[in-house]
Formats: sequence, structure tokens, C-alpha cells
Amino acid sequence: MASDFRWVKAFPVLNDGSELDRMYRENAERILLQSVAAATMSAHLAAAALGYNVWWVTAIGQEKAQRAMKPLLGIPEQLSVLDILCFGPAAKAPYKRWKKTLGEIVNWNRFDPAHFMTDAQIDEWVATTRHKVMYKDAKNVD
Repeated sequence: MASDFRWVKAFPVLNDGSELDRMYRENAERILLQSVAAATMSAHLAAAALGYNVWWVTAIGQEKAQRAMKPLLGIPEQLSVLDILCFGPAAKAPYKRWKKTLGEIVNWNRFDPAHFMTDAQIDEWVATTRHKVMYKDAKNVD
């Protein structure tokens, strides 16, 4: 039983003036935003898994979106809209987009230097290849 009390003492409760409490307070906004992003991404993935098209709009700093959404949804002025998810059934059937093969992106047990691209190589890929594959069906890549 005594070991249980030592465990509780080793992990202080927030709002107790401890170093952990101070660190949490300093990072509270970042922690909140990361939590909102994780929840939004989970909802996005769940909707996509159910076959919906999803558009994730970050509303932070988007005053026009805030002004449009608050009255529409009855959100009080003192609250802020952090994220907006628009989703619904697809207007047309999705297509399989081009993407790199698994072997081109996965590293097993250690980093594969063959996957490394210098800044110059990335710039070259963007300038010469990206536009050929970005919005193309996997079968229609130039």
C-alpha cells in the first residue's frame, strides 16, 4: 500500500505550484491546439473511412470564417472557432491518385540513405515532376 502513495507523490497533480504545473501553464495554449488538431484529424479520418469527402479548414486567424460561422451556428461572440470540418458524400467517384511506392518511403530498422533528398533535389522534383503527378490518376501520370 505504501508504494501506491509514493507513486502518487512522484506524479504531482496540476494546479499545485509544482515545476510540472508551471511547465503545463507555460505550454497550455500549444497543448490545447495540439489536442484540437488531433481530435479534428481523428474525425477527418473517421469520416473518410465512412466514405465521405472531407475538407479540414483551420479557422484560427481566419476572421472572415469566424464572422460567417458564428451567427450561422449560434456561437457566442466570446468563443473562437478553431477548426471547421466540411464533409458529405462524394459528388463523383474518387480516383486512385499517384503516390510513391511503399518501398520508396519506408525505412526498415534504420534510415535508408537512398530516401534522402537534398534541398536542391527537392527543388528539382518540384520544378520538373510535381505538377505531373499532383492531381493525376495513378494511370494518367505523364
